[in-house]
Amino acid sequence: MNRYGIPQVAISAYNSKANGVVERGHFIIREAIVKACNGKVSQWPDKVQIAFFADRVTITRSTGFSPFYLLHGIDPILPFDLVEATCLVEGFYDGMPSADLLALRIRQLEKRDEDMAEAAECLARTRFKSKQKFEQKFRKRISNHIFSEGDLVLVRNTAIEKELNRKTKPRYLGPYVIVRRTKGGSYIVRELNGAPSRRGIAAFRIIPYISRSLDLSEISVPPNYPPGSSESSESADDSDSSKSNNTNTDSD
Repeated sequence: MNRYGIPQVAISAYNSKANGVVERGHFIIREAIVKACNGKVSQWPDKVQIAFFADRVTITRSTGFSPFYLLHGIDPILPFDLVEATCLVEGFYDGMPSADLLALRIRQLEKRDEDMAEAAECLARTRFKSKQKFEQKFRKRISNHIFSEGDLVLVRNTAIEKELNRKTKPRYLGPYVIVRRTKGGSYIVRELNGAPSRRGIAAFRIIPYISRSLDLSEISVPPNYPPGSSESSESADDSDSSKSNNTNTDSD
């Protein structure tokens, strides 16, 4: 990553959704490997190298260019291109001066900056359009609650969600105190004794902590709560009155 100047961001724990940009293409590669096996899935190790090579030299819809072209600025010379001896730029010959060679190399890379800018713009439009569709589709489920410094919160215990005995384990941990919100949207929390956590917590794992230490005398309970209590009391009164009437009839 450092060699090619690609920034790498470490996601917060149990926040695999943040890797969606990277993980999205893996599904296509997996399906391509399975289809290339023609029903003999046990042969998939032999197809992996070819599948990744095909993915690198294939044009993607999001950018309009192949990953190879975005990295090198020229189209790859595939095995079937070697037979035709085709080149992107004509004029190469053995023993040519260095100046002429550099001129042709510059000509090859001349459009790279423009193509990179166009690909980045196309990719940005695609991402924002996908973001808008996602927010529109799940608008009723997306929570945009922003916590402030000092808020008490609970942290979702995501580590146990795939365990078979998760029903007997706590779903949330805490409470913790919000220290600050990072630029990426995650939160830094600390214990109630002031000890800070060194790891960021993804926003979707955090919910507000509501204390149960409430004065019950200040809570007004409706007269008919819980539902059906009035009906049951009325039926009980009716049964008592009927019993008393029966008793009086028997005594008469």
